[in-house]
Amino acid sequence: MKMSIAAVVLVCIALTSTASATILGTVNIQNHNNALSDQGRLWGGGLSGLHAYTGIYSWTNAGGTDLGMAVPDWGFCIELVQGPYNGWQNVINLEEAPLPGTPMQTTKANYICELWGRNFDSSWLTGGTANKQMAEAFGAAVWEIIYEDLPASPLSWDVNTGTGFHATSIEQAATANTWLHQLNGDTKYFANNLAATSAPTGQDYLVLLPVSPTPEPATIAILGLGSLVLLRKRKA
Repeated sequence: MKMSIAAVVLVCIALTSTASATILGTVNIQNHNNALSDQGRLWGGGLSGLHAYTGIYSWTNAGGTDLGMAVPDWGFCIELVQGPYNGWQNVINLEEAPLPGTPMQTTKANYICELWGRNFDSSWLTGGTANKQMAEAFGAAVWEIIYEDLPASPLSWDVNTGTGFHATSIEQAATANTWLHQLNGDTKYFANNLAATSAPTGQDYLVLLPVSPTPEPATIAILGLGSLVLLRKRKA
């Protein structure tokens, strides 16, 4: 997946403030189902050996505003302990997705952007045992990034063990670890159109939009200042 560095910067840029998320739109999510996910046993994030669905979660986009209208009918869970929420949710930049006590922030969002760009396969959306298991492995890799402490190198990440997150009954756990160990910050692999849904009292989701999310107001200001500098240089 090729894209310009500029596009990556728009989505995966450090936040100047995390006091409140930038609302890109709203979406009415209804009718959750687990038709494209498998079951694993999960630890971390408030769980202690719970058997839970892992992988692609499906629902119905029953309406939306702005970029919320473009949210697909599927995504990956961001939180471990929250259940599905039927109703209106905000669509926000991925790095602003609320985790316990703090937004996800840039570094972890970047790793997820790279994980997706390198390894996500849309064939998983067709279902079937093999595809469910691969989607489950991808979901476990996402949770590993979110819930484990940032390591000196992703080579130490392992979905089979860890204090922040680990799981058993993940048939493709070795594949998940291979994907995690590929991560090196190479921006040419970054998916530039990932976002998050944010429910008031339920599960937040990692979603793929057909277009790149709007840059943060601070980012727009920075880009605008850069354009002014260029114009002044040309006039000079």
